Amino acid sequence: MRKYENLVIVKPTFTAEEIQASVKAIEEVITSNGGEIAATNAMGMRKLAYPIEKNERGYYHVIYYTMAPAAIAEVERRFRINEDLLRFVTIKYDTNREQSAWTSLVEKAKKAAEAPKAEEAPKAEEAPVVEEAPKAEAPATEAAAE
Repeated sequence: MRKYENLVIVKPTFTAEEIQASVKAIEEVITSNGGEIAATNAMGMRKLAYPIEKNERGYYHVIYYTMAPAAIAEVERRFRINEDLLRFVTIKYDTNREQSAWTSLVEKAKKAAEAPKAEEAPKAEEAPVVEEAPKAEAPATEAAAE
């Protein structure tokens, strides 16, 4: 099993649900051909360097996975016929140095995916406490002013 990275650019004209469905279909192509997805990184909507099919922007998504080298041709063939994709690139990590870089990229992607989840939970707990404190102080300030 070799280590690979795919960067795909999805058309920007889709809604958020359609983009997520397209990304799930891309991941399904990889897993149905014997690949194991290690991590994904949704980079979001970005401006393209040049227009592609009259699109100025695109939704970038990176997928890190391991797969048998023989299956890559089929994955790329399925990407080529997928009309939802503006562009894609497959990067193969061969040498030990490249594989250690792949491992660090996977770890970064996993941390980036966990960071928003970790930030949302404390904010949800803190929000009611912050809202209650100013309400309690407002009447005390008015009473002191009288």
